[in-house]
Amino acid sequence: MSSVGGHRVAQKGTAVVLALWMAVLGSFAVWTSAQRVTDGVRNTWHDAYPLLFLPNGRYLAAASLGFRNVLADVIYLWSIQYYGHHRTVEGRSYLRHIYNTITDLDPEFTDAYTTGALVMAQDMADPQMAIELLDRGIERNPDNWVLPWDAGWYCYMDLEDYEAAERYYELAAQKPDAPGWVARLRAHMVAEQGDLLSAIVLWEQIRDEAEEEGDEEAAAIAAQRVPDLYSRYAIGEIETAIERFDLEQGRRPDSLALLARLGLLPTDLFLDEEGRPLNYLEEPFGYDPATGELTDPSAEKARASR
Repeated sequence: MSSVGGHRVAQKGTAVVLALWMAVLGSFAVWTSAQRVTDGVRNTWHDAYPLLFLPNGRYLAAASLGFRNVLADVIYLWSIQYYGHHRTVEGRSYLRHIYNTITDLDPEFTDAYTTGALVMAQDMADPQMAIELLDRGIERNPDNWVLPWDAGWYCYMDLEDYEAAERYYELAAQKPDAPGWVARLRAHMVAEQGDLLSAIVLWEQIRDEAEEEGDEEAAAIAAQRVPDLYSRYAIGEIETAIERFDLEQGRRPDSLALLARLGLLPTDLFLDEEGRPLNYLEEPFGYDPATGELTDPSAEKARASR
């Protein structure tokens, strides 16, 4: 083939690609125009709603002629503008499809997952939908820590599901470049579930790692959390033992050491030679037999210093 013939073929191929790409953009323009028409028909929303149809991501990926990321950006920018003005029940049902389409076009588009989840959880009050979108992102972006952290946040703040939040925070903490505070959030979720001993172990690990890395702020936070959590755990166990003694004897014990001698205290509590329960700093807990009140001397000192 002559160079002139080859040039003509190349020109024809380029023209075909441009024509197809213009057709895709034209289709998208028609769709957005239909959306604007629909927006103007507020009182007949349900009749006009089918005009908002958006093809699925697989179709658009094939039609994008290699520009799928660009098309994902266009739809993403439109979605932010649209849901900034329309917070409706109908819009909620369409929201999942829009962000599934965007992330099918560009599975590594982290902002689409996080922004879509924010709209779903906050504007549309559907955190479960947000978590489902983030789960798609987690599966497709296994090294990303932001997506499981976001999912954990919605489980914690919106669903109050501390167990699920812990799982997501644990996953996030395992990712490369995850900041240290993610592990601290996981430890906090363990404590929120009431498993104080496991939370203490996690905070001790955080403290030790922070000290090794020279992170004084994180080490100081952990150094405060460990004694506080141990005090909560120990006081709860001692109060339970006092109640049991009271039921059996009809009175409160004269001393906490008596509880230890009777085997009413768990073996994981710190005790001195007399059998008195100690706090994490090895100071004996205060106890008033007349009222049954328990006090932690370290907590009393902290309050006095404020």
